[in-house]
Amino acid sequence: MAKYSSALKLKVVLEYLSGIGSTTLNRKYDIKGSATIYSWVTAYKNFGKSGLIAKHFDQEYSYMYKLKVLKWMHLYQKSYPETALHFNIASPSSIFTWQRRLENGSLYLMNKHKSHQKNVLTNSVVKQIKILKKQNLTLSIKLEYEKLLRNNDRYESVELLIQKFSNVALSKILSSISFPKSSYYYHKKASLSKRNNELDNKVKQAVKSHPAYGYRRITALFNNNGNHVNHKRIQRIMQKYSLQCQLFGKRKRKYNSYRGQVGHIADNVLNGVFSSNNFGEKITTDVSEFRYGNEDINHRVYLSPVMDLYSDKIIAYGINSHPTVALTLKPLIRTLDNIQDTFDHPIVHSDQGIQYQSHVWVQTLKKYGAIQSMSRKGTCLDNAQMESFFHIMKIEMMNKHYDTKKSLIHAMKSWIKDYNDNRIKAKLGY
Repeated sequence: MAKYSSALKLKVVLEYLSGIGSTTLNRKYDIKGSATIYSWVTAYKNFGKSGLIAKHFDQEYSYMYKLKVLKWMHLYQKSYPETALHFNIASPSSIFTWQRRLENGSLYLMNKHKSHQKNVLTNSVVKQIKILKKQNLTLSIKLEYEKLLRNNDRYESVELLIQKFSNVALSKILSSISFPKSSYYYHKKASLSKRNNELDNKVKQAVKSHPAYGYRRITALFNNNGNHVNHKRIQRIMQKYSLQCQLFGKRKRKYNSYRGQVGHIADNVLNGVFSSNNFGEKITTDVSEFRYGNEDINHRVYLSPVMDLYSDKIIAYGINSHPTVALTLKPLIRTLDNIQDTFDHPIVHSDQGIQYQSHVWVQTLKKYGAIQSMSRKGTCLDNAQMESFFHIMKIEMMNKHYDTKKSLIHAMKSWIKDYNDNRIKAKLGY
């Protein structure tokens, strides 16, 4: 039996609202604490006389009754206290607990009682539990879908719903929310087609910006920008639109500075080991020819770069109309001045060209404490790193004709700067 009757509560509330203080009412009706009176007044203001009716805390509710309460609450968009009042449930927190149990799929477990006797489940009971589980899951899916629809369109809501209920079959989810399977796949196909078109356009733009890149470097370009795409997919797109790089199938003429033994021939100290653990530990150099204008003997320039084998960058380079020793010495000295504080005895590798056999070249290396290394006669693979650099540069840069010396030199400088600063290199892990 309730400690205070509904009639007494109403009488106290009306006296309080007429102006009598809570302390006076506590003494008059032997009520402990003004908080009790305040709660009655609040219940009366919100729900009228029905808010003062005593509730039964020890009452138990069936699983189906709980579903009925929750369904009514969502249907009429009522709060937990309003729902508790409507169904005469003692505590609104009980309805809150039911809602949470419904969402995590354990609502039906609340009605299982502990028993010292062995619980024997008959086939009919097991079947009933399975049915209730399915109903529980269906209702959970519906409730979640209704929440998602408030901030998303139908298809986006379904996608988010599938992610949330990842362990539930797609057909079950779609049937629970009465969403046609054909409509789902139609939207999915349209969305996929849109994403594919966006990727195709991005690949086209990337190839336009980097015409010398193959599918591997285009893939690396996407990955470096945070767009992770499989290299096979990039390759298929490039094949689809005939975007493959065709430059590297063309052969370019090679410049040969070998004139026989005219000076010092050093051993092949580098011995084909082009990897390095430190900046300035190993450097390599060579000379190559570039033509412009009429491309005769009077329309040529020569490039002498010095490459660091640790970073694959061109540390210094020289450009001149003649392949002289002075052309090769200037970038060498700039390089050695740059790395002398980094490495004491760098290995300087080159081929057996006439410039590198000269007395001035040999003495300059000795002055800086550098170790001279030379490729074997007629073995370009001994200086493969430098040969590869020239090959890439001529393929990518000399695929057009330059009318003037100035325009050619400007293009050479711009290409080397881009090679040092922006080029994606597989050796460096892209």
